[in-house]
Amino acid sequence: MRKFVVLVFLVTLIAGGIVFAGGQGEKAKPSGGKPFEGVTVSVIVHAGHHAAPWYDEKENIKNKLGITLDIIESTPEQLYSKELLELTQRTGAYDIVQYNSAWIGDYAPYILPLDNYVKKDNDAIGFNDILPAFNKAQNLWGGKKMSITLDGDTFLFYYREDLFRNKAEKLAFKAKYGYELPDPPETWQQVVDLAKFFTRKKGEKLAGRTLTKNFYGYADQAKRGRVYYWYLFRYVPFSAPNPQYFDPATMKPLINSTKAVAALDNMKELLKYSPPGVLSWEWDELYNAAMKGGTVGMWIHWTDEGRGFNTLAPLSVENPPKPILGIAGTPGVKVNGKLYKYTIVDSAWVASITKASKHPDAAYAVLKFMFAPSERHLKFIMNPDYGWDPSRYSTFNSKEWRKDVPGIGNYLAKELEALKEGYPMLKIPGAFEYDDVLDMDVSKYLAGEFKTSQEALDSVAKKWNELNKKFGVDKQKAYYAKMWK
Repeated sequence: MRKFVVLVFLVTLIAGGIVFAGGQGEKAKPSGGKPFEGVTVSVIVHAGHHAAPWYDEKENIKNKLGITLDIIESTPEQLYSKELLELTQRTGAYDIVQYNSAWIGDYAPYILPLDNYVKKDNDAIGFNDILPAFNKAQNLWGGKKMSITLDGDTFLFYYREDLFRNKAEKLAFKAKYGYELPDPPETWQQVVDLAKFFTRKKGEKLAGRTLTKNFYGYADQAKRGRVYYWYLFRYVPFSAPNPQYFDPATMKPLINSTKAVAALDNMKELLKYSPPGVLSWEWDELYNAAMKGGTVGMWIHWTDEGRGFNTLAPLSVENPPKPILGIAGTPGVKVNGKLYKYTIVDSAWVASITKASKHPDAAYAVLKFMFAPSERHLKFIMNPDYGWDPSRYSTFNSKEWRKDVPGIGNYLAKELEALKEGYPMLKIPGAFEYDDVLDMDVSKYLAGEFKTSQEALDSVAKKWNELNKKFGVDKQKAYYAKMWK
């Protein structure tokens, strides 16, 4: 099948002559069946496991397209500044850039829209195959196709379903709180009740068995640097029914509204039922405590746990029951009796062609080779060592994946359901700075440096106003409007 797809691809290239007509660069050269013989395409990527697929396909790209791939690795902490320096100077150092989709407000002036390519090759790269939540939030900007999703990152709610199913715990919960133990919890208030209920000390009973370690009802990835994500998981639903970061008409920050304060209060309340030291937890600490340590009842994380559902450690009790990972969309808030839930979808990695690229057609050929629906792309997604999460219908519906990993269908179905409620991150010039300001003051409040949540969020709002003035209020207003197109 893979050879057949490649053969059709090459025949199309040769027959067309000018294969990737973006109207920007070189004509394809079908010499020896390699349309871009002698061309070098540079791609800057997230260092480590994200770079692995590019290295694995480097020789194939050379053999099929004639393109020499120059792979430049950078840590995720350095990508933004390193890329933006080259982009703003229009050096042409990079033909393809990998970046966080939330940075598009800064990158857009230097990125080549892909619409002409998509039109001329009848969407062979498969934008129509990308789930709407990802496509709209990550790839489209001001109505134009600006990027292709590499890694369909999103966030899901995880919980110990083996614990939630226990009959004795269900009876005890109802007796204490007056309603059925929710499986899964739908609201953030239910999460608070459950976290308090399930937090137990070593030696106490959990699921009818004796705890060998302290057990905690809930945990966030709360270290300074990315804790703002975990605040936004609350802020967006608490701001329902029409959540916004700013008033669209005036760009007045809404981050210190009454609803915003309630969201931060919820976050602080759940610290009472979280492991000690959680304010210093990054990805590894949360993953290890929840998935390997069996000491956390509920948490929100990327889709790694969902894909690795069958690696969940047993509860930290004597003679533990079979571990079962519960998966759901992130909790919501009820407003006038209606439940509002949202799934943050802008924590993902995308790839674009730079306007300064000397070889945009060849760069598009590389993107299509790597990311168009194919057995090759499915291999990337199925390989846990790559860390690329699914974003396409063709991978979510893959029979091969279900056959290869029995039980994976539950995770895929739950993520598809959650993505129906996708919500974007802030995407305006300086979004990185706005997020960092939010992250800093949320961290300070959780650490006790602000007396109240209102004081902390008033500080954020003040700094957001200053950033609006720095970038230009009218300019930011126009960019903010583009987020929703």
